[in-house]
Amino acid sequence: MNNTSERLQHFDRALKTVAAHFSRYGREGRVAPVTRTLECAFETDSQFSDALAASLMLKAEKSPALKAGLNGWKVWESQVWLDGAKVHEGRSLSEIRTSLTPAGESA
Repeated sequence: MNNTSERLQHFDRALKTVAAHFSRYGREGRVAPVTRTLECAFETDSQFSDALAASLMLKAEKSPALKAGLNGWKVWESQVWLDGAKVHEGRSLSEIRTSLTPAGESA
């Protein structure tokens, strides 16, 4: 396994875990608390954080529970989240994920 593969696996795990966290609290109508998992996911590096924020916002278009969870954090009013989404504007989830690989390298 190479670094690119490990990075993509980490991204996939983080996206799944963070989306589930926000969805769970969104379904309950509560604001999701900050957890160490969230902190680690968003502290990886700015490219990773931007991709994660953009992916979550994109996934929320099809998931009312996730959207409610993200609304609890007012992500659509947060410049940091909006900047992350803007970096990936017009991209699909797959294209956002691919942006985490060095140019010309496959996972």
